[in-house]
Formats: sequence, structure tokens, C-alpha cells
Amino acid sequence: MKKIFTLIAVAAMALSAQAQRISWTADDAADAGTLDGKEFASGDFKLTITDTEGKVAIDTNNAYFGTADANEKFTARLKSGGKSSSKNTLKLTIPTAGTLKVYVRTGSNSKTDRNVVLTQNEVALYDAIVEEGQAVKVKGLDQSDPDKETNVYPVISVTVEAGEVIVTYPVGSMNFYCFELSGTSTGINTVKAASENRVRYNLAGQKVAEGYKGVVIENGRKVVIK
Repeated sequence: MKKIFTLIAVAAMALSAQAQRISWTADDAADAGTLDGKEFASGDFKLTITDTEGKVAIDTNNAYFGTADANEKFTARLKSGGKSSSKNTLKLTIPTAGTLKVYVRTGSNSKTDRNVVLTQNEVALYDAIVEEGQAVKVKGLDQSDPDKETNVYPVISVTVEAGEVIVTYPVGSMNFYCFELSGTSTGINTVKAASENRVRYNLAGQKVAEGYKGVVIENGRKVVIK
């Protein structure tokens, strides 16, 4: 019976939803002061901007993200224009559990203290400094100059549940090029739970008992147990 459940889970994973992406083009260009309350969406995956200080803007800007072997060029960005506060934040509506990817850079080699924080259910899923020096240099991306080295910036990737993710940048301005969500149906978790015992770990990687309360890692995802 356990083998049957496992096969169902694998089949369901193969039918997982295609990635939903929120990014921008030159047609989306908007001056600072015009984006407060603005919503961008890809299906039920949504980005809502709070910008009562009039700092956030969209303009054209080229940047590559990914790895040396697999990367992608973006041609426009969402500029935060300053550090986040209750007056300047980004909110992502997550329709289904899955993987959230954030394509972001500072745009300045001299800034080595700016961080991005991704929070869901008051738990920080990600909080790390973003530095231009984290990019890898790749030749051949500039067709006009094949020997030129082009920066390719890393992509932030976290596991999320359905709900809201708040994106903040406490130290200073950040440039966002894309938000991507790849999710699977919640039925996969139900099948796996029916076929095997749950194994949970705390944030230190230690196995915890079934009655443990707090933030745990279950099936590779952060879950809040109340």
C-alpha cells in the first residue's frame, strides 16, 4: 500500500502547476509616486505595492540572473527607492504552497550592507545581505563583444505556504527584476502524510516529537505548529 501512495505522489508532482511570474517591460515604466496601491498579477499570484512616500518606480535596466550555465536576461526593474517601512513595502499573495524565487540586486558595488527579508506568518523565511560581488562573470552574453564578462546575479529561493509574504529591505534601496512562484497542489502533502509517518525538525536541524509546537521543517517546508 505504501508503494501505491508513493507512486500517486510522484504522478501528482509531475502535474504540478507551471511557474507564475511577475516581471516588467518598458511598457510598465512608471514614475515614483504613481505606484501606491498598484497590483501586478500572474493568475492568483499577486504583488501589491504600498508606497505612500512616493519612492517606488519602474524603469528599463538590463540584468542577468541565474548561474554561469543557466541564466536569463531581464530588461526592466522595480526600484524601491529607499529602505522599507510601514510606508514602503511589497506584499506577495501566494495562492498555493511551493517555491518562491526573487530576482533582486542592489545596483551598487559599494553597498555591502543591504539585505532583503521575506516574512510569512511573522516568521522570517529569508534574511540576508545582497551584494553585487555575489554575481558570477560570464563571457559570451554580450553578442557585440563575445569576450566581455557580464555579471550574472544569484536568485533567492525559499519554500512558501499559501498566504501572504511580506518583502522588506530594512537598510536601503533594492532593485527587483522578477518574482516567480512554482507550486504544487496541496493534495500531494495529503497523500504523503497518509503513506508514511511525519518527520519534523526544528530550525537547528534536530528531529522533534509529534507534539512539538513552533516553527518546524516538514517535507522540506517551514511549517508553524500551534
